[in-house]
Amino acid sequence: MIDPTERESRRARTAGSASRDRTLLFGAKALRALGYGSLSAFLFLYLTALGVPPGESLFVTALTLVGTAVWSLVVLPLVVRRAGRRRAVQLFAGLFALSAGLFFVATGPVTILASVLLGGVAASSADNGPLASLDAAILPQLARGRSRTAPFAQYNVLANFSAAGGALLVAVPGIFAPIPGVSSLGLGPRPWILLAYLVFALGSYAAVRGLSSAIEVGGPPAEEARPLPPRARRTVRDLTALFGLDAFAGGFTINPIIAAYFVLAWGATAAMVGGVLFAVGAVSALSLFAAQYLADRIGLLPTMVFTHLPSNVLLIAVPFMPSFGWAFGVLLARYGLSQMDVPTRQAYAMHVVAPVDRARASAVLSGTRSVAQSAGPFPGAALLGAGWLGAPLVLAGSLKVVYDALLWRRFRREPLVEGTDSPDRPTTVPRSKDP
Repeated sequence: MIDPTERESRRARTAGSASRDRTLLFGAKALRALGYGSLSAFLFLYLTALGVPPGESLFVTALTLVGTAVWSLVVLPLVVRRAGRRRAVQLFAGLFALSAGLFFVATGPVTILASVLLGGVAASSADNGPLASLDAAILPQLARGRSRTAPFAQYNVLANFSAAGGALLVAVPGIFAPIPGVSSLGLGPRPWILLAYLVFALGSYAAVRGLSSAIEVGGPPAEEARPLPPRARRTVRDLTALFGLDAFAGGFTINPIIAAYFVLAWGATAAMVGGVLFAVGAVSALSLFAAQYLADRIGLLPTMVFTHLPSNVLLIAVPFMPSFGWAFGVLLARYGLSQMDVPTRQAYAMHVVAPVDRARASAVLSGTRSVAQSAGPFPGAALLGAGWLGAPLVLAGSLKVVYDALLWRRFRREPLVEGTDSPDRPTTVPRSKDP
């Protein structure tokens, strides 16, 4: 029998490890989001400045989403099964840094394509890659308190503010200026923002190197990659279809398309685009505090649906505004509501399956979102090229309204899993107000 003092000592050590791992995980995410925010805001502008036509620039952004999808759906489950969560996080963070390095030294299409397919070149400030999948599976295990939404809300607040700060870098004078002395290395001119992106990626990798084994699920690594049980398989299948529809619609409104819309429709400058993306990112981050408050009181699913639905009506209205200021204001209002769905969606998806199934379910859901989202920029680019500048926003909003209705119909009576794998919480929690 374990001595009570020793039990308390073990519990304290476990809680201490969880707290440190939470800090490292959040720090790595913040640095990664800074990079994603900066690159997604300037990628379209940068490729256009290099003489790449708008349609081809958006094609490159779509390939970035395909790369992250392949890593999430195909490679991530194999790595988790063989090496566990900790080594998987470190491996994919290393690949992210390698991708950023390749993009920095790229001198031709082959190197650029390689960096894109490694999954570290961002088309969107949102992260649907393998690292986001692993974070979603790990967060409930490192959570404190009884709120299912709190860890995801805190995680996304930090990520959104970081991504907004990254987008604001585009407005910094001289950020596109060449770095002195780099041209002499045979690389040609490289703007400062590419160096910043590489530094963020390396910092993120350094942070995850310090993670402990407390992030593991507690059983053999292979157990996490076993086939999902029938109920979980049905749940993940239906969530995959619905989240795929939402992500496909989201592909019409990734940051490069928003940037292209304001440039082509209103003649926005790089500084104006950076300001727009910073503002929507900051408003999105602030709205996540309201998401946690609502979810703790009315439930995860109602918060997801009844904040997301009006935001999509606002998105449809953006192209019909009479001026840049009005279009920007309505877009800002839209992002003040739309992102409340993010932490609640992540928490909901992780609490309708058992803890041991979370990494697998998260990989499938995130990978599917990347695949679906990667299809959105192609018709979006075609519509922009044809002069239908507002059509991507209208189509995105309309499809997302359909998603909200279908999600509510399918899951309004789905029970949540009661168990928790947090080291400093009891093994059961009171049932939430979700039906």
